[in-house]
Amino acid sequence: MVRVLIIGNSDLPERNLVNDLIDSSDKIIACDGAVERCLDASINVDYVIGDMDSLENTTLAELSKMGIEVRKLDDQNNNDLQKAINFSSEIGADRINIIGVEGGSNQHQFASYWCLFETEVECYIHLSDSIVSMVKNGRVKLSIEKEKEFSIFAIGDCDGVNVSGGKWQLSNEKLTPNSRGLHNLANDATITISCNNGMLLVFRSR
Repeated sequence: MVRVLIIGNSDLPERNLVNDLIDSSDKIIACDGAVERCLDASINVDYVIGDMDSLENTTLAELSKMGIEVRKLDDQNNNDLQKAINFSSEIGADRINIIGVEGGSNQHQFASYWCLFETEVECYIHLSDSIVSMVKNGRVKLSIEKEKEFSIFAIGDCDGVNVSGGKWQLSNEKLTPNSRGLHNLANDATITISCNNGMLLVFRSR
């Protein structure tokens, strides 16, 4: 199994979580200027990907000398996170963890959630207070501490939605984009969420 950690150019969660994700990763990708945050934090990076418009103190030549592979991609149809996710798929990733998307522009943070739906690879965004993932025409089991909150949000119309393991359960429901799925509570250490047709965004509290 190939696990990839993608680091965005925004605020990182607490260092213990970052260290755990680093230790469990086979490859680490920095999005553009995030590589400088990584260097400052002594995080070893394998690749830096993006259009390289956010580098401030480090040149591409210096990065290459450090053994970091530079992938300069000028594609304006995708943001740097999407470029990194696409590249992760190319190198055979089975699971992608993402950090460094909190803070900064709200527009960029919102776009990060949409990136989850652009890959078939198991993909998670780690925020300071929650883990964000998606369900797309399928079924997933997710671990969570009992009594922790979780929320599911429909992205468009969703048919055949089922939720078990929570205080409020759903059985073959139709969901539309609204706040109905906000603040469920986990009754078990595992919640199961499925959607026959459509896409769901899932937030699990830490």
